Amino acid sequence: MSPQPQPVLTPGLDVDRTLKQAIRLHQKGRHEQAQKRYTKILQADPAHAGAMHLVGLLAHQAGRNAEAIDLIRQALALDPTFADAYFNLGLIHETENQPGEAEACYRKALEVDAKCGNAALNLGNMLFNSDRFAEAVTCYDIVLDIQPADSLAHKNRSRALRELKDFDASLKAIERAIDLRPDDSLLQFEYANALRDDRQFEKAVSHYEEALRLEPDALSTMCNLGGTLKDVNRREDAQAMLERVLEIDDQCSEAYVNLANLAHDREDYQEGIDIIDQVLKIRPNYPEAYCTLGRILSADAQNDDALAAFQMAIELSPTFAEAYVNLGSVLQTIGRPDDALNAYEIALNIKPKMDLAYWNLALALLSAGRLDEGWSLFGYGFTSGQRQPYRPFPGMLWEDDDISDKTLFVWREQGIGDDLRFSTVYHDLHEQAKQLIIETDKRLVPLYQRTWPNAIVREETNTSTGLGNMSSPDFDITAPAGMAASFRRRTLDTFPIEPKALLPDPIVQTRCTEWLASLGAGPKIGFAWRSKLMTKTRAVYHTKIRDWTDLLATEELSFINLQYDNVDDELKEMQEEYGITVHQMPDLDLFNDLDSAAALTSCVDLVISSPSSVLEMAGALHQNAFGYAMADHPWQLGTDHFPWFPNTRLYPVINTNEHAQMITTITKDVREFLNLPKD
Repeated sequence: MSPQPQPVLTPGLDVDRTLKQAIRLHQKGRHEQAQKRYTKILQADPAHAGAMHLVGLLAHQAGRNAEAIDLIRQALALDPTFADAYFNLGLIHETENQPGEAEACYRKALEVDAKCGNAALNLGNMLFNSDRFAEAVTCYDIVLDIQPADSLAHKNRSRALRELKDFDASLKAIERAIDLRPDDSLLQFEYANALRDDRQFEKAVSHYEEALRLEPDALSTMCNLGGTLKDVNRREDAQAMLERVLEIDDQCSEAYVNLANLAHDREDYQEGIDIIDQVLKIRPNYPEAYCTLGRILSADAQNDDALAAFQMAIELSPTFAEAYVNLGSVLQTIGRPDDALNAYEIALNIKPKMDLAYWNLALALLSAGRLDEGWSLFGYGFTSGQRQPYRPFPGMLWEDDDISDKTLFVWREQGIGDDLRFSTVYHDLHEQAKQLIIETDKRLVPLYQRTWPNAIVREETNTSTGLGNMSSPDFDITAPAGMAASFRRRTLDTFPIEPKALLPDPIVQTRCTEWLASLGAGPKIGFAWRSKLMTKTRAVYHTKIRDWTDLLATEELSFINLQYDNVDDELKEMQEEYGITVHQMPDLDLFNDLDSAAALTSCVDLVISSPSSVLEMAGALHQNAFGYAMADHPWQLGTDHFPWFPNTRLYPVINTNEHAQMITTITKDVREFLNLPKD
């Protein structure tokens, strides 16, 4: 509240003394007495910019902002270099929700006084709130040049850098703020938030706990701690923390939403729905509640209701980018990739640096057959946390340059099925690289080593130069399997018409062939009907073995179990209730011995499978297969089949109501394929 110094011009009135008295009264809240003294000064000297400015502040504090703006503008007309007046005028414009005018005032304050740190700080905050994060960082840097120990500027700079995805710099900034004020609960809270965003969940928990030690009943801290305890698998502690929040404030909608998310994670969908019902009684127009409800309904395979929930979240909050992403995910699931694309693009227009939206957009583009665009965004799978394992190699990533004189290291990502699919490009890399190193699941090592004998194939280590646990790399460049695929399968015409197959163990193949022959004459059909991991969402794309009774009862066929988990009870049920035998090869562990599982798969006449690693294995072996999967699956790449596996026929599924018709169609097509007599 310091005024611009003014000379004493009027005889009979000590302006400086009167001004100091007025300011002291002003600061003590005795506004009427202060007003009288400011008025005396202006009567004696109408050109006193400092007094005019402070009268304007009194008008603002009395809620008369239009009058305040007029008075401070008069002060600035008297003294155009009055930085404090520009700053306070900016504050009033902010109060009046006039961001353009406020920004102009803060910039003018900095123009006339480059050391006006308050103006730089407020301008940075305004820019941050309007998503102009890089400009905000510049403003916070100005503040810190003036006052390096300003902990608030360090904290706000950290938040802006986090939005810019510069997580290392963000963490350093908030760490500096913590160094300056370690006992500030808000800074501990912000540091924990930054650590959580950087997926350092354990460390984030410790700083949330420190923030709570400093401020034991801070509800925001307790809610965020509850959510982060879930991320470190301390679900009981998370539940207890959130229940503690509700003991303090039983109207805390954020705590209810976090409890609903816990119910979602343990697949207790009805409880999650019931919790959201409670939230909506408290806050009927709470968009986050509808978004969480949509996630729960989607996980429960109630896609129509999930769409309605996400649409309600968007109606309540049209700039809710996460709701658009979730909406797009459901649209993708039900076979509407073009609508999903639109939803992701809206999300990114709202929040341009949203990695999860880019990842989902990549999958939708691949589904729509826009391969070049989809592959270009494929790297967002790692930055969004959806592709695993995370193994950064700074400065060593392959960028599709010549590898004829390079040792290229490629490594497994995602599950066994993904690895088998992406491994189809290793045939190319094996020929093109000076040396190829492959890391994969230990169960696939013998199969891959036999297929690529000149490569180095080894069990995955999950080490990385970026994680600091790989000290002496034995390669020049590296890529995860999906990235290698994105370079070598950029267009549909780059997929081989007759791809090279994986090479099973010939000795085991002989044993499998002999066992299959012992079952009698007729075709032998490898069969897998579901995934090992089943949820309601996944159940849409998988079946129950009894759904296949008509096909399994075909006398001319022998069915061979390729299901890799324990199916004894299911097979016993089929035998006892329907008199149907699905054969299991003795002494073969289909889960742990993938080399032998590959040999058996290669020896049957045909494979029928749900979308699991069994179907991918059949494709990678160049085996004839009939499979079913989500309609417009991303790995169809806009076609009606799997370009990776030309010998695989694909049948789309959108919901469980379609299973009976799909199975009828596959049964008919299998009979025709095997030239069996019609019923």
